Amino acid sequence: MSAVHTAKRFAKRILPRVVAGAARALRGRRGVARGDVPGSTNYEVLAGHVTPGDEFGGWREAAVAERQHAAYSVLLGEMKAGNARRDLVVAAEAVERTGLPRPSVVEIGCGSGYYSEVLAFLCSRPVHYAGVDYSPAMVCLAARSFPGRPFVVGDAVALPIADRTFDIVLNGVSLMHILDYEEAIRESRRVTRQWCILHTVPVLRKRRTTVLRKMAYGRPTVEVVFNESELVDVLTRNGLAVRETWDSIEYDLESVLGERTTTRTYLCEATEC
Repeated sequence: MSAVHTAKRFAKRILPRVVAGAARALRGRRGVARGDVPGSTNYEVLAGHVTPGDEFGGWREAAVAERQHAAYSVLLGEMKAGNARRDLVVAAEAVERTGLPRPSVVEIGCGSGYYSEVLAFLCSRPVHYAGVDYSPAMVCLAARSFPGRPFVVGDAVALPIADRTFDIVLNGVSLMHILDYEEAIRESRRVTRQWCILHTVPVLRKRRTTVLRKMAYGRPTVEVVFNESELVDVLTRNGLAVRETWDSIEYDLESVLGERTTTRTYLCEATEC
């Protein structure tokens, strides 16, 4: 099955069922992105066991979708002016490094769809893109901002996608916001034919994987900062082998965690579990 057919079938079968409901989440909310709202602030370590489902609801809010979209719209403008931020370049480079001539790519945690524009602009070969996000507000905004590209509502830990549907699964800066991250990785492995890209993952080397509470675009959410060795172990036991890594953007939480952190992007190939 061709990459074009994969993306079109995905859009035709799933997209109409969700866009109408997603539109209601944004009705009457245009313009809420005004003002200088910081992306992430007020970090604190969450002590004790934090269970999946405790991610808080900030990412589902229309105001958060609009604020994040406004921030990335600036980055897209800079990219088109020839000054792409490093994380955008790294995402495209990871897709290119697979060597696939016309890959089908599904982005998990696509937000308002800005990486569809990044890959279209920076990749040297055509990319047939589809996006999934658990926030109806994000999906509606993505469909409105990038018409003609398929976006659907779906949970990273229970994707509405058949096995081995896409050439590449791109986890676009969302793994850090998923408490049940191992299940999300398992699902990514299930729906890919060959490659998974975990993009701009916050990592550290000494401290164990740690869950933080923070404010994201003015609303509470959680963030997982991964011990890199522990993350690679999770990937390996779920049938993903790391083939290449890139340093992404600077992201230092030493003042919170007592250890310097950064972000990295991982190109993983599906193997036998």
